[in-house]
Amino acid sequence: MMNNVEITNSIELEFVAYFSMHLENLYCEQTKSNNTKQRDRYTQLIGFLQESSFEAAYEKYKQISLVDTEIENFNESTIRMAQCLARVDMGLPLVIND
Repeated sequence: MMNNVEITNSIELEFVAYFSMHLENLYCEQTKSNNTKQRDRYTQLIGFLQESSFEAAYEKYKQISLVDTEIENFNESTIRMAQCLARVDMGLPLVIND
C-alpha cells in the first residue's frame, strides 16, 4: 500500500502503521469482509513498535505490507479518512493541508 513512501524513523513508521490499519479496516467495512487479518497485523505492529527498535519494526512492516490491499481499491475520501483516524490515534493535528 505505502511501498513508495520512504520511512526513516519510528514516528513515520507509527503513522504509516496506524494509517494502514485504518485503511484496511475501512476496506473491510466497505466490502463487508470478515477477513481482518491484515488490519490485525498492523495493530500488532503498532504494539511491537513500542517494544522494539526501529530497524526490527521496519523489517516487520516490510513483511506485513507485502499483502496489503492495493491502494487503487481506495477512493480519495477513504484515504483521507484513514489519514484523519491515524492522526487522531497519534494525537497529531487534524489539518493535513489547505
